[in-house]
Amino acid sequence: MLPSSLKSIYRQYKADTDSVATWLATTAKANGYVDDTGNALVAAGGKKKKKKKKKTNANSAPKPRYVLRIKDFVPMARFIAKLESISIPEDFAIALERVIWVRKTFVDLLADNGIPTRGDMDATHSYFADVLENVGRCLQPLVKAPAFKAPEPKSMGTSKDPLRNIFDVLDVYTPSEEFLNAPETAAPKPTPDVEYTVEEDDTLGDALFALTSLLDDFSRLRDEVRSLWKRHLEGSLDLAAAAVATNTAFELARSMEEEVKPLLNKHDGVDQLITEYFTRICEACGVDAEHRGQNDPYNLVAYDLAKACFANGLSMLRSYAVGNAGDNIISKYNGKFGWYDEALAGDASTNRGKWDQDFTAFNRVITELQFLASNMGQGARIEDELIRGVGALMKSTEEGGPPDMNLWLSFAMQTYIEVLQSFGKNCGDAYEQMQQECRQIKKAMFQVPRMSKDHDNVLNSVTKWDKDPIWHCRHKMIRLGAMPKPKPPDVPVPANFHISGVRYAAHSGGLMATTQLYHALHNEKLLPEEVVWEDLDEFWKRQGNSAFFVGDPPTDREGYFRNYCLSIGLSASNWAPTKRQGKNRLVPTGDRPALSADVMEGILLDGRRHEIMDGKGHDRPELKEKTEDDKVDFINLSPAGLIEKLALDVHDDVPKITFDLFTLHNIAWDLLTKLKGEFTKVMGTEFLRYVPREELLPFVVGYVFSTAAGRPDIETKTESKDILINAAGRFVKGFLEKGKGTVVKEGSKAMVKPQEVANIQFNATEPWGLDHLMAELQKEAGRRGGGRGGGEQCPTQ
Repeated sequence: MLPSSLKSIYRQYKADTDSVATWLATTAKANGYVDDTGNALVAAGGKKKKKKKKKTNANSAPKPRYVLRIKDFVPMARFIAKLESISIPEDFAIALERVIWVRKTFVDLLADNGIPTRGDMDATHSYFADVLENVGRCLQPLVKAPAFKAPEPKSMGTSKDPLRNIFDVLDVYTPSEEFLNAPETAAPKPTPDVEYTVEEDDTLGDALFALTSLLDDFSRLRDEVRSLWKRHLEGSLDLAAAAVATNTAFELARSMEEEVKPLLNKHDGVDQLITEYFTRICEACGVDAEHRGQNDPYNLVAYDLAKACFANGLSMLRSYAVGNAGDNIISKYNGKFGWYDEALAGDASTNRGKWDQDFTAFNRVITELQFLASNMGQGARIEDELIRGVGALMKSTEEGGPPDMNLWLSFAMQTYIEVLQSFGKNCGDAYEQMQQECRQIKKAMFQVPRMSKDHDNVLNSVTKWDKDPIWHCRHKMIRLGAMPKPKPPDVPVPANFHISGVRYAAHSGGLMATTQLYHALHNEKLLPEEVVWEDLDEFWKRQGNSAFFVGDPPTDREGYFRNYCLSIGLSASNWAPTKRQGKNRLVPTGDRPALSADVMEGILLDGRRHEIMDGKGHDRPELKEKTEDDKVDFINLSPAGLIEKLALDVHDDVPKITFDLFTLHNIAWDLLTKLKGEFTKVMGTEFLRYVPREELLPFVVGYVFSTAAGRPDIETKTESKDILINAAGRFVKGFLEKGKGTVVKEGSKAMVKPQEVANIQFNATEPWGLDHLMAELQKEAGRRGGGRGGGEQCPTQ
């Protein structure tokens, strides 16, 4: 079961009501209670299709779940109150008192802040709270002391921030500092075999409660995302970590909205509810939201309230979707509403200035998102939540109907704009950082043979965004007279460096053999302790012993030889990157399931399990305890805290993914080549018989071990000879003292200029299918007759 701290606020509230229902029903039924109808309980969700049976254990099998009528609560409570030897569990008492307080206080706050509740909604929404109060009174003799401590009452009058007043009610469902810092608790109490849920309440009050919970969750996620990007700007968090965590926050927000969307849709959907919610909040603050200027979405006096309700993003997205319904041509914002001012960023002094900055930033990016989501952009094979969300929004308008608006997409768009504005004039820094990393990868490829398949794979991947396909398509349209001249492109840069590097380095066995030799020389004291190969040590630490040794690292000459013979058949499948097998698909196929907090927690825990494994999938004892501690950490995290945890995990993983295995392999291969030459000097040309071809260079290490162990072969034992192992010690010492042990480390810090990698050659492929795309564009432009040249037909272009 998902820890309560990881659930959305609404799910925690529902968990409270269901836990009350479950304890009442199971306790009453266990003691002989029969309801007034004598009918069997109704299964939650109604009849379901039969599914193919799977083998499950008792812990994994789903528990039966039934609906409990609200009218049964009080009779059950009265029945239980008459029983002897029944004690009220503390968690039941807390849940009961918390639900009563939240429901009643929430309704009061809606009324106090001017949000009308249509007809008898007040009474309907309060009805369940009244029922629960009756339950509490019935069971009061069994309660030892008040279990739930309600927050101190706050002034409900004419607050300058009515939204904050309403959100404050929900603070009882957010983990306190004491909870987050609490030590590990004892084993959880057993849960009942049958669970109950309360019959659905579909009133407007319930919908507004779900909506308010959603807004509060989104606000906390937004604060966390902004914090992550602030840390990136300060240099303490990697760009990839901030980006991945931000996208995951958007996915988490989508899953939260999907939980309550059926309820919201029963009241005209989230777009209409937000509009009404925002309007009434404005009224509570003495602002007429409809008193707007020409072309304004609302009265901009209420800008801050609209931003807090995510109404700004909804307004922009709705306007764009309606104005561009059914339009897949590659458009470009033409400055009709002005241009985003990077110097001003988010520091506009007036609400008008703030809105203009938001709106121009939105127009700057929305067309790129639409392109990448369209068939024209599918060459990218990359989708994040913003791209998928905009694609779904535009698809919903294809049949001429209204756009399908989602609050999570508004949250994502507003968060993007706020992050953009936090960069100020430095908007291009992240792009330049990605370009620099790509140039480092390109430079590493100079040392990789051109005939290597991995050479071309990496360079095709890392140069894929050197030519921006969006810019090329628009340039073609400029020549066709279909649109005005655009500004320079802003593009991301993907890479395929890590997996290709592993494949390249693991295939020959050179790194494995070199690591075994390095270990043996240190163990034999032939390599002084202060002479270290930092790059190889770092790689060894990341892979674990089992990637290089069968069992524990050997401690004597016989062990070196036996280990080498046993491991000589190891292949790339023994190395860590297989843990990523099938995980590099950037565009999901089929339906897109929501990435909820429980799924996300499972991914992180799975990642923790992989982290403590060595290259062969065996647990590394020195790291196993760390994962057990992390399980406790996850339990004590809020959804926003989980996003931070993900960012820190990715941040820690970046050095592993960007480690230059190509260069490390080439240095190891160079060492083996020179060792072969050194041994030829020592033993004469006879040694060349043992290693006749370059691909057999790892055998150099094998002959060092065989002579040192006195093993001409596996079955024969002769006198040990030191000649090769001593020569290897001397040579490796000199090799490392020349600085060969830190080449990867130093290269990762070096700044690479564009001209250094401008002429790199490889067998390039066309990743975007631009030729076909150009033909389609020409047909489209011909059909339209170049009529979009000025871009004036679209209200947002």
